[in-house]
Amino acid sequence: MTLSMAAPTATFGRRQPAPRPYAMAPSVTRRNTYALKVRGNALCDCNLFDGDVIIIRRYQHDTQTETAVAEINQQTIALRQLTISRFGVELWPEDTLQPALFLHNRDIQVLGMVMGVKSETTFTEH
Repeated sequence: MTLSMAAPTATFGRRQPAPRPYAMAPSVTRRNTYALKVRGNALCDCNLFDGDVIIIRRYQHDTQTETAVAEINQQTIALRQLTISRFGVELWPEDTLQPALFLHNRDIQVLGMVMGVKSETTFTEH
């Protein structure tokens, strides 16, 4: 599996933002959205089944902070940390009551970078 990432392993966590004058809201300077498709039923214990699509949105703000959210089964989950490695993708939700989720490469297919969403189940890939 090949991911279109600058580094073979990238970890995105919450960093302490630099102080901003006048408490302005940080603007998003970069956004990447990826679509992953579940292959097989190895993740059925996580309520993910063959053909389900997971959307991951990663935002880089002008304060040099990065945030990420995942849409799984039409539910948006804020992520505390997102790790992409040569073995797969690991998602750590902000909500500590939700368990971390590791998506092994053999269980997912990278559909591509999402450029726009046409409907809830259809997407345009790059």
